[in-house]
Amino acid sequence: MSAPGHRPKLSIVVPTMGRPILRKTLASLLSMKQSGETEILICGKIHDPETRAFVESMAARHPQVSWFPVVYAEGDSSEKKNLGWRKAAADLVAFVDDDVVVAEDWVGHVVSAFSNPEVGFVSGPSLVPEDVGFWARLAGLTLSSRAAGYVSERYLHGGLEPREVKWSRLIGCNMAFRKSLLEALGGFRSDFWPGEEMIAAWQACQSGHKLYFIPGAFLYHYPRESMGRFWKQIFGYGATRIRLIRAGVEVEPSSLVPGVWVLALSVALVLSFFSSYGVYLLGAILAAYAMVAAIITALKVKETGKLSDGLIFLTIPVMHLSYGIAQWVEFFRPGKDLSEASG
Repeated sequence: MSAPGHRPKLSIVVPTMGRPILRKTLASLLSMKQSGETEILICGKIHDPETRAFVESMAARHPQVSWFPVVYAEGDSSEKKNLGWRKAAADLVAFVDDDVVVAEDWVGHVVSAFSNPEVGFVSGPSLVPEDVGFWARLAGLTLSSRAAGYVSERYLHGGLEPREVKWSRLIGCNMAFRKSLLEALGGFRSDFWPGEEMIAAWQACQSGHKLYFIPGAFLYHYPRESMGRFWKQIFGYGATRIRLIRAGVEVEPSSLVPGVWVLALSVALVLSFFSSYGVYLLGAILAAYAMVAAIITALKVKETGKLSDGLIFLTIPVMHLSYGIAQWVEFFRPGKDLSEASG
């Protein structure tokens, strides 16, 4: 809740699973240059004693911080967002994940973007922080490489000037809406995770609202710390893409490439057991893929200047396999529970 008599320029909703890294997120929000012009709404139960004590302490010391210890049996992520924006006092509502660190001038860039009356909602870059583990760094770099297609745009600064982008360029860990738009949409659908923000973005653009990408409104997002969690994350993205298509959103052919690749690989693998043609076909597919992956890897190493980052050559196929397999699993067995348990 904002201080009495003070209406914030921006309400910031942080849906949380109660992870300890929430402390770092909240500390960064409170240390922003324009923190005093915001209110911060933490939505979610916190079981970790130290994290809970830290949030309670910050809420007691800072009038603009409110904590709502809620958890929902279904649609937990969506419902936490919905609770947050409905409690918001500002006309502009931002959403960040509970494992991010925002830039010092993040608020200014977000708020100034809405001075353009055409803008209905905005999104900014999600960058890889330096203080992460080895595998987490590789996961983040893989998502920001050309192997991720247009999705990589979300994980790069992408120039200097704000620009209009398609609905699919939104990233849920760093986004802001006019509250009036959220009211018109009815909030976030509880039957989508991950992807509640994507279908909202599609509906918003279909109703005439514009999404702008704001390079200056960047934050640092801590990637998954293991390949197992990275696989699960990407699996969720792949399955959600099919769910979105089933729900009637625009079909973007490039997003289906991993599924086609997995199908081609599977067919070639089966054929290889029965004919030399199948062996040659499988070899050709793998050789072509390895060549493209090597080029993408080389470009990323050139960008970062670290030879060890060349190991994304191994995580690129992990990303494509997980995404592609998930698309087929969701196609034939829809509705798999993709939620994450609250901490």
